[in-house]
Order: sequence, then C-alpha cells, then structure tokens
Amino acid sequence: MNVSNTSTHASIQNIAADTLAVPSTPAVPLPGKAKVALRFLTHERDATLAVASGRILIAMTGNASYPAPLPALADVAAARTAFLAAMNAAKSGTPGVLTRRQLRAQLEAQLRALALYVQQACKGDAVVLLGSGYPVQRTRQPVGQLPAPVNLRLARGKVTGQLKVRSNRVAQAGSYQWRYATAAAPTVWTFVNPTLAASVAIDGLVPGTQYMVQGRAVGTLGPSDWSDVASLMVV
Repeated sequence: MNVSNTSTHASIQNIAADTLAVPSTPAVPLPGKAKVALRFLTHERDATLAVASGRILIAMTGNASYPAPLPALADVAAARTAFLAAMNAAKSGTPGVLTRRQLRAQLEAQLRALALYVQQACKGDAVVLLGSGYPVQRTRQPVGQLPAPVNLRLARGKVTGQLKVRSNRVAQAGSYQWRYATAAAPTVWTFVNPTLAASVAIDGLVPGTQYMVQGRAVGTLGPSDWSDVASLMVV
C-alpha cells in the first residue's frame, strides 16, 4: 500500500521520510496487559500525527498479527491522504483551516477505531502491540513496601491540649496514618484521621500527660511499619 501523498508539500514528505523509520520508545508494560496509547491523536502537532499515522499504516500492512484490520487500511490511508493535502494547502496560504481541522478529526476517528481492533488482536501482548506501529501506554509499576517514617518530631501546639507531629516525607507515600497513647497505658492506641502530608495536629489531649506518638506511610502496597515512638508532655 502506498501511504504517502505524492501531491503533498515537499516539507511534509521530508518529515515523514525522516521519521517513519524511527519508532517511538514507550515504556513496555507488564506482559498481557499492554494497552494502546492514543495521546498522540489529540495532543500532538499536525505533522506529528501525519508521521504517526504513516508509521501505523506501514507497520500493519501485511502484518500477520493483524489479518483483518477494521476499518480497512485503505480507508485509513485515504483519510490520511486528504489530511496531508489540507496541511499542504494551509502551508501555501490557501484558505482552509476549518477543512484541515475537519479532515484531522476524520483521520483521528479512523485511527481510534483501528486502535480498538489492534487492542483486541494483540491480546495485551506488548511486543505484538508495538508491531502495529501504535505506541503503548506507560504504566506505573507498584513500588515495594514503603519504609517507616523517620525523624518523628513533636511540638506543643498554640492551644491547650494540642500536639503537633511531623516526620520526614516518605517517597511514593499517598497518605500517612497516626496513633498515640499515654505513657501510663502504652499499649492502648488511639488512631488519628489520616493525612496527605507528613504532619498532623492532635487536639483534645489532657494537659500534664505524657503522650507517645507513631506514624506510618501508606503506598500502593499498603502501610509501612510504624515509626519509632516520639514522646512529649502536653501542657
């Protein structure tokens, strides 16, 4: 299949010639969970979309992993050719910005439909998906068990019966949990509402009482161990 438009502007052809053979380098996700990335359809320049669509057409033509593309590659190629012609007209100063936008939208729709076919046909295999010319979504791998917060500091608040608690921030922590007990009953813990920051203010404590406080970080795999105890008398 001829996926280039011989009537398009030379600069567009040069961009395509320089870039079609250079695939993107996405992060490869876990086997069996690869997903098509479609950000390039709406967040890239016209020239980038032209190159990306050409790369997809070349990669899928005669590709045994994709024996029956839907929509047909000929239809996608036709939408791309019309879009390239509109780009060329815009560069030459011919009125037609609205037409170019409409043709881009049509090409995007064709590529979205084709992406659904690719997603089903590749069955989540990252290697097969990349063979289609489409990029792969980046995935965030879960981090391991988080370490416990360190350098827990206590300070008396500005109001009676208040303790201000702070620890060093734990990387990758989504929230923090806190608990306190009195020195007289060190195993009877009271839990405080979780916070997003590595700090909390505990109110309603009994003046003249020695309190012990611990904190822990919560990540994608659950909470860390509790920190070392910090202790201070409330006034």
